[in-house]
Amino acid sequence: MLTKQTLANNHNFLSEAVFHLKSRLLIAKRLFVNTVTPKQKLYHNKSLKQQAVVSVSESELWNADDNAENWILTAGKIENLRIAVKKINGVEIDAGQVFSFWKYVGSPNKLKGYVLGREIREGCIVPTIAGGLCQLSNGLYDAALKANFDIIERHKHTRVIKGSLAEQDRDATVKWNYIDLRFKANKPFRIEAELTADKLIIKFRSGGTGVTSEIDYATKLKPSQLNDCYSCGNFGCFNYPNPDKRASAKPITTFVLDEKWNEYNDYINKQASGDDYFIVPIHQSKFIRLNRYNWVIATNAKVKTLPLVAVKRAISLRLFAKGNVFKQALNFDRQLAKAASKNIPIECTHLVIAQNLLPFMFEYGALGGRTFDVLMNRLPFEQLHQCLNHAHTIHSRSETLNDFRAPANWVEFECIALTKARHIVTPHQQIANIFNNKAVKLNWALPNIGKKPLAGNKILFPASAVGRKGAYEIKQLATELNLALVVTGKATEYENFWDGVKTEPAGQNILDGIGLVIYPAYVEHRPVMLLKALAAGIPVITTTACGLQAHPNLTILPTGNFELLKQTVELYLSKSKTFDTLNT
Repeated sequence: MLTKQTLANNHNFLSEAVFHLKSRLLIAKRLFVNTVTPKQKLYHNKSLKQQAVVSVSESELWNADDNAENWILTAGKIENLRIAVKKINGVEIDAGQVFSFWKYVGSPNKLKGYVLGREIREGCIVPTIAGGLCQLSNGLYDAALKANFDIIERHKHTRVIKGSLAEQDRDATVKWNYIDLRFKANKPFRIEAELTADKLIIKFRSGGTGVTSEIDYATKLKPSQLNDCYSCGNFGCFNYPNPDKRASAKPITTFVLDEKWNEYNDYINKQASGDDYFIVPIHQSKFIRLNRYNWVIATNAKVKTLPLVAVKRAISLRLFAKGNVFKQALNFDRQLAKAASKNIPIECTHLVIAQNLLPFMFEYGALGGRTFDVLMNRLPFEQLHQCLNHAHTIHSRSETLNDFRAPANWVEFECIALTKARHIVTPHQQIANIFNNKAVKLNWALPNIGKKPLAGNKILFPASAVGRKGAYEIKQLATELNLALVVTGKATEYENFWDGVKTEPAGQNILDGIGLVIYPAYVEHRPVMLLKALAAGIPVITTTACGLQAHPNLTILPTGNFELLKQTVELYLSKSKTFDTLNT
């Protein structure tokens, strides 16, 4: 075994200079060879997605032997894997074509987001940009062996890390770009790479019989005794970090938030600490006062804002939105999620994410290697589409029920991410019911309405006249029972939608003169006006779609059942003296 002094002698300015010179020459040589004999690069697709899994390789992300000082290198390794896995996942290779690790991953450098990770050099684990990618090449090589693929190029590590595939002699080191991993198969195959909270999982799909990842390894190599530059205590080593500059990072939680909900603000206040990190569109300051983003941030917590995307979104959706506004909003959510993903600290091991950003955080690989909780601000896409489809079977002429639809790949991203989430946090009863034991059910916060609204006997429909809000039901109800309505919102199903119904627009204080709120919605994620009505003591008749819990002044009905709605309203009006002189 090499002594610390021998290792220190191996790590000096001269040896480092020689190493870098050799590596540059070898990189140039490989680039020349690749230019002369180029390897075809295929793109990600899904033609083999339904084929059988022919091999699986799993490895642990976190190292149980890490200490407080070198832990950050493992966190850096995982960040590097997040970037590289996106390049590999979904790649499909034709029969006989050679897969090259570096052909797909590309040059790993700071400009692409790679950070300091772990690299074995001269018997030591040293901090290196893009360090740790060997865990990915190890998994690919292991899976290729299990699938009986032909190995074209593979290089062993010079040392054996405890717990790695090198202990089974199934490792493959890589170094851009002259130390590569290359293999091929006699059938087309697909590579799937995934980072869970604690594992790297590699799967190969191809035609033929699937196999399991349970293989008896005949080889068992003894782990090498390795030093690392953060904790070896060898002050004479060239690579030994300055004690004053060494990182003292520790695991933290990052809150990736968007629009403020009071329910979530209270929840986060109980969860966050001053060590945590917040990413918000805009942060309150002396010069910026926006209640929409007025989150209460934990004392001493660091905050990153994304004002350019937030302002662009606000201006575009308010002034220039046309057609399907929901899809336009989703595109801005995607931009916000992309910006947020780039700003999550590598020491973050747990995320708390606003749901509208979730599918895109998954798409950009930010969830890998982390646990995460989701703050729900709407139904999942899949259930949302089901609700809209149900409404469309009843009101097939409605064009607005075709809105609020997400592309299939975004639906898939969200579905996978919600399945992997640790907790689903929501005050919405309908959403909580979907996730059962995984749900953290919050109570809706009744707002402080200030001055109590003026009493009256008017009936309020508290939404725009569109199908998903129950506009057809309330119109039919008003027609059959000869009711006058106070209406809000500007959007309508079609021009002159309210013809035949006596309506008046809501006043500045919407609840003034209101004696009853009727809201037969199919979709409602945040029933703010209903909460205000309940806080003011005004009775509410609504549906399960609003996600409210039981309240003395609240009647909850199933969605889409007009006859039950009519019977309930008739019964209420017949018993209430308030509506004896209803002006109809």
